[in-house]
Amino acid sequence: MTPTNSTIQTALNDILVAADLGYDISWPGLPFTPPDSGEWLEVTFLPNRGVDDRLANDGHVSPQGIYQIAVVSRPQPEIPLRQAVESVAAAFPKGTPVAGNVRVAYPPYSGSVRVEGDRMRVVLTIEYSE
Repeated sequence: MTPTNSTIQTALNDILVAADLGYDISWPGLPFTPPDSGEWLEVTFLPNRGVDDRLANDGHVSPQGIYQIAVVSRPQPEIPLRQAVESVAAAFPKGTPVAGNVRVAYPPYSGSVRVEGDRMRVVLTIEYSE
């Protein structure tokens, strides 16, 4: 049976929690007060429409999407922020089982540092597919 988006999201969240990285985590829709110092994580789940096998109207659709984790801190040198990103990425290596036949499809990748007032962030992207 193909996992649902909620099953996939729960499984990805569970992987992050099980990694026990020591960072506070801001989950979508839940109250969160950022710490005054150090790094914290902000999670976003972005499912895509999936890949349709196009064999029939009721054919198989392979789930795919991205799980983004922003590593956020108060202004500081960039290196500690990058080190935190690397520790999060290590919890999601390519091939990591997620749910059913869904796996982490590619090595996680991060973008540039964005400074937003009293915060700075680097977003880590984790792509998954069946």
